[in-house]
Amino acid sequence: MSTHYEAVEDIKKAKDVLDTVGIEPVDKKIFTHTSVSMIKSAFRIVAGLTLAIAGVVAVNPYLQGAGLLLVLAEVLGIVEELV
Repeated sequence: MSTHYEAVEDIKKAKDVLDTVGIEPVDKKIFTHTSVSMIKSAFRIVAGLTLAIAGVVAVNPYLQGAGLLLVLAEVLGIVEELV
């Protein structure tokens, strides 16, 4: 079993090896997968609400139901993405 001192020295050696290899940190991207997915979800929710409102204006319960189901499905997609 190694001592604390030996473990610390091993960590320092590993760090030195990584430093000599020249591993660079990954660049931060402006848009991540999650941010693009949330933007798409916002568009889909707006489209679903527009469809539901069109169903109210046209007094068409099928359009209302379709729009609300699309919104519900997209909200569940957001929850899925975040979990």
